[in-house]
Amino acid sequence: MLTSEHHLYSVQLMGVVFSLILMSTVFMMVRARRLREKYALVWFVIGIFTLIMSMFTNLMEWFSKLLGIDYAPSAFFAILIASAYLLLLNTSISISGLKLHNKALTQELGLTKLRLEELEKKSNEEEKSSNISC
Repeated sequence: MLTSEHHLYSVQLMGVVFSLILMSTVFMMVRARRLREKYALVWFVIGIFTLIMSMFTNLMEWFSKLLGIDYAPSAFFAILIASAYLLLLNTSISISGLKLHNKALTQELGLTKLRLEELEKKSNEEEKSSNISC
C-alpha cells in the first residue's frame, strides 16, 4: 500500500518533470521562432513557479496558508488555473487586436485594388484614344 509520503514524492516528481518539459518546450519554440519572447516569459514564470513549488513542499504549505487554503495542492492548482485564465485573457486581447489590424489591412488592400483597376482602365482608354488618332 502506498504511504502518504510516497504519494507526496510522486506528486513532487510529476511537478518537477512537468515544469522541466514546459520550460524546455518553450525554449525550443522560441529558438524555432514559433513563440515570441514576450509570451515565452510568461510561460517561463509559470514553469519556474511550478518547479519551485514542486521541489520545496514547505514553501507550498506556507504559500497555501498565506492564501487561507488548508490543502496545499489545492492552492497550487488554483494558482495554475488562475494563471491559465490570465493567459487566455491575454490571448483574447491579442486576437482582438489582430482582428482589427487584419480588417484595416483588408480594407486598405481593397481600396488599393480599386485604384489599380481604375488606373488600368484609364490607361487602356488613353491607349485606345492614342491608337485611334494615329
